[in-house]
Amino acid sequence: MSATNRKPDRRAERSQQAILDATRELLAEEGDVGSLTVEAVAARSGVAKTTIYRRWRDKWELALDAVMIDMLPRFANPKDVGDTRKELITFVDSVTKLWASPPYGPAMQGLISQIATEPELARVYRERVVEPRREQLRPVIERGIARGDLRPGTDVRLVHELLVGPILYRLLLSGPPLDRKLTTSLADAVLDSFSPDGRVRPMPSRRRGRS
Repeated sequence: MSATNRKPDRRAERSQQAILDATRELLAEEGDVGSLTVEAVAARSGVAKTTIYRRWRDKWELALDAVMIDMLPRFANPKDVGDTRKELITFVDSVTKLWASPPYGPAMQGLISQIATEPELARVYRERVVEPRREQLRPVIERGIARGDLRPGTDVRLVHELLVGPILYRLLLSGPPLDRKLTTSLADAVLDSFSPDGRVRPMPSRRRGRS
């Protein structure tokens, strides 16, 4: 049987999910990636420690998978709704909500320093989180340009960094809230910054309680 026709290994999938669920449970209880141990994850999940190490290099990579990589498929997809602002809000709202809640926000606070100083973990984060999310944003930007909401040549990477960077800054340094107001403000800031005519959008378009 070829690799392309190979049936999914349901047992391996169940084990992987049990490990990720156990990791999230322990992080919710401990509130600190530093206190997490692979031994505790093995005991909670019922999966052998050797199996965990075959899939993840260390507890940091496991925690990153549990609180970020494994959560990405659950993020809302910014599909075409004919409104660039709404699509930008949809894109950024998922990460704002995730990092505003435990164990995800506190875990990311602990993970960031490791991502910044460990090249292998940084590579995993870029390849499994940053690049897929940037590609998810790309059609939103392309549609925004086609509608005349964004100027031609708008840099997808820069827009992505402008949307996510302030959330990380609040999470790590300036403090909460991470809320809907922040999400809409970021979307509006991008639209103002990349407006084709360089003019700030009029305030009536930002009606209270509307997205």
